[in-house]
Amino acid sequence: MTRNNLFDLTGKVSIVTGGASGLGKTMAIGLAEYGSDIVVVDVDTNKAEQVAQEIRHRKRKAMVVKTNVTDKKEVENMVELVLNEFDKIDVLVNNAGIARRAKAEEMSEKDWDDVISVNLKGVFLCSQTVGKVMIKQREGSIINIASVVGQWGLFHPLDLASSYCASKGGVIQLTRALAAEWAKYNIHVNAIAPTYFMTEMTRPLLENKEFLSYLRWKIPLQRPGKPEELVGPVVFLASDASSMITGHILNVDGGWTAI
Repeated sequence: MTRNNLFDLTGKVSIVTGGASGLGKTMAIGLAEYGSDIVVVDVDTNKAEQVAQEIRHRKRKAMVVKTNVTDKKEVENMVELVLNEFDKIDVLVNNAGIARRAKAEEMSEKDWDDVISVNLKGVFLCSQTVGKVMIKQREGSIINIASVVGQWGLFHPLDLASSYCASKGGVIQLTRALAAEWAKYNIHVNAIAPTYFMTEMTRPLLENKEFLSYLRWKIPLQRPGKPEELVGPVVFLASDASSMITGHILNVDGGWTAI
């Protein structure tokens, strides 16, 4: 690999969970623009197919697999389908996630379980199943989408999300554990920890003037992120440009964790 094509993903196969919308959609298309073929994994196949069409318009292969990432059998079936189509898996982006907002003392057990199941168990099941493939290949890159609130917590009354913070903290520690365990197989495991980005899930919060004012105080760059600003980080971690990086948490946070 020469220096002028360190970020080239041509010939690679990337799975993006939660790829039908939000940050997952942006990252899936971004990876395709750098040459990767894409597997869009989501429970919403209609939206996922729209993303796949956008990828095909960029002259890359795309397939859609409906998958509940909390169901081991569905995850195993997804991986089998991908291997039948592409024969390999180079990159896994564990992006699927949900949030349930409530005061900690009032949060229902179901809401807690739902968030931990999708955000943490789902990351483990996908990593475990894809990891077995990458171990046989003796190479691969797993990129987990964590959050700055998995490191620092959140102290604003408009976004009470103890379960979300706990799940993303778990993702960060799982990232480090898998990186250490699978390094001998040349599998790189890293995480991206974004601040608040404008998506369908965060729109109600970011359109609230009080919360936006809080973010401008909390983030040195004084604004939430734009989805396209995650393309560079995910391509970097998926490419040979990050060949000596594993177990790293890349904060894409406008300086949130610097203060």
